[in-house]
Amino acid sequence: MNKLLALLLIPPRAVLHGLAVGLCVGLALALWFSVARVLMLTAYWPSPGNDLWAELPVALLMGFRFDLKMGAIAVLLLFPLLGWHGRMRAVVIRVWASAFALLAVINFYYYGFYKLPIDSVIFGLADDDTVAVLHTIWQDFPMAQIAVVLALAVWSANAVALWMGKRAWQRLQQHWASAWHVLLIPVLLVVVLMVGKGTLKGMALQLDNITATSKSFLNNVIPNGVTALYNAWDAYRTSTDIGEEDTGLKTYGFGSYQDAARAYGLTATTPEGVQRALMAAGPHKPNGKNLVFFQMESWSAEPFKYQSQDMDVLAGLSNKLHNAWLFDNFDAAHHGTHPALEAILFNTPVTPITNGKYRHITLDWGVPFAMKKAGYDTLFVTSGQSGWRELNRVLLTQSFDEVIDAATLRARYPGAEGGIWGVWDAYMFRIIEERLAKQPKDRPLFVYAMSTTNHPPYELPSDYKPFVFDINKWPGDKGSEHLIPNLQTYRYANDELAKFVAAVESSPAAKRTVVAATGDHNVRTFGQYATPESQVLRQQVPFVVWGAGKLSCDNALHQAASHLDMFPTLFPMLGIGQGYLMTGRDLAKCPSAADAADAMAVTFIGQARSNHAIWSMGGANTLACQPVGSVCEWQAGQDAKARARVALMDWNLRHHIHQVSGKKK
Repeated sequence: MNKLLALLLIPPRAVLHGLAVGLCVGLALALWFSVARVLMLTAYWPSPGNDLWAELPVALLMGFRFDLKMGAIAVLLLFPLLGWHGRMRAVVIRVWASAFALLAVINFYYYGFYKLPIDSVIFGLADDDTVAVLHTIWQDFPMAQIAVVLALAVWSANAVALWMGKRAWQRLQQHWASAWHVLLIPVLLVVVLMVGKGTLKGMALQLDNITATSKSFLNNVIPNGVTALYNAWDAYRTSTDIGEEDTGLKTYGFGSYQDAARAYGLTATTPEGVQRALMAAGPHKPNGKNLVFFQMESWSAEPFKYQSQDMDVLAGLSNKLHNAWLFDNFDAAHHGTHPALEAILFNTPVTPITNGKYRHITLDWGVPFAMKKAGYDTLFVTSGQSGWRELNRVLLTQSFDEVIDAATLRARYPGAEGGIWGVWDAYMFRIIEERLAKQPKDRPLFVYAMSTTNHPPYELPSDYKPFVFDINKWPGDKGSEHLIPNLQTYRYANDELAKFVAAVESSPAAKRTVVAATGDHNVRTFGQYATPESQVLRQQVPFVVWGAGKLSCDNALHQAASHLDMFPTLFPMLGIGQGYLMTGRDLAKCPSAADAADAMAVTFIGQARSNHAIWSMGGANTLACQPVGSVCEWQAGQDAKARARVALMDWNLRHHIHQVSGKKK
């Protein structure tokens, strides 16, 4: 009986010992990674670097948390092999330690060359001419020095890991030999999973958390080699393969870019001619006005329709709309935050495109490039973490001078609080207000700001008094349990935007500043929009402009339009008539009868909408008249123009990347 019990206990004891040994070795290698990080900091510490000391502990702590996370993940993968006697355990530990050491050395020299931790460019070894890449590495890197450093790294990592593994195994044999100790397996599993998660509450540590400080140098040393390689692979894996130049053209029903150009009303027949024809060519006399543009998280248009004393969703913003242009028949280009960001800034139906394998390719027809060419300082600000979608890196490539995020705001405003996505939006508005106040008059400022507070889990600052909403008075869909919390964060964001607008209007910069705001997409909790009457609300977001003066005709505010029409409307206010892709029309112009008939809200999700109907591009059978019950007809020419507009923007992007990257057609 005892022999049978002993045999039955062999597998669970192996699991127990594997988890325990793995945890000890993982901790040892996490400490080794942290020592390697200190050496990396020492080797690359900039001069002068006195401004880095204050946030160094934050970087070291966050780095150690990532080190522990990678160690725990390795434990989950390897513990079945670590709980057995003999040579296997030692071999597994050696392979584990050597792999960590190798990636640490690669990350060290990669940073020395690119001034970034390992990123998706490393996979160019497979995508490009592999022999040529290896030859470049041989020529540009100190191979003898790398060999010595690698040998020392592998030796030291193995020494630390094997010593810890041996000590842990000995202790287990002495103190965890009883049968009841197998009951500790669930406890150890929970410990491994929690360490692998990296946090006790909230979301697991991820790419967003790498931007833990306001200093890019410190943020760049936070990821160890394993973390950096994983993030690089994830960006590479999820990035869009640009494919053939005509992929989008075919999707929208065109055989060639010439066919799409003709449908769009262009006469050019060469690639260069079509690209030139797509660019704005209006009067170009920049007037030096600042532009502050807000991409508001989940800023749906539907609540605007229900604003009342009992349903006060707009808060202070309701008093700031009397002197604003509010376009109330307006659609988002996409239904996600990052796709909307890329659509607005870079006019791309293909997304994601600015991170991953094409992140180093500049899209020089986009909004920030036009601003730079017109003499603007360009600033991106978010209350969130700029490590999300690699914004801290890619936006600097795409002609932004500076990126400010939650870490920057925490460093600037000690005690700044927030939720899981970053700091509260109030701090984002505050820093923009300060930057406008100190901006030289002869150097205009362009700010693109992205809010985050109005996002699940719908948390509010502790000192903000929420409005008491009565769900029974909400005219829309009441099905979501998160409706009231969502309305409260929506109202908070509106309140903070109103305070910012009021501050600008009362500042010396008022006459030379335009403020605009739109939503990235609709709110998720406002229903499924399943009824025919509600279909028109599915993509609708506000587009509001302050500081543009009086609009010459109010009916311009009620035209069907979309994100694609925003900057063709804003640029003329700044006197900028060149340097950007003409993605839509100037909504400030009084529409003639013909203009009103042709007005469309064109999106990048295959939906188009006129003042009278909504349909899926190319689908005559999807036509639905608006409002429901009215009479309308399929307009084949209008649909062709909508398809051609998106198809040409798609082709423009793919053609550009093919040309820059040298991809074969």
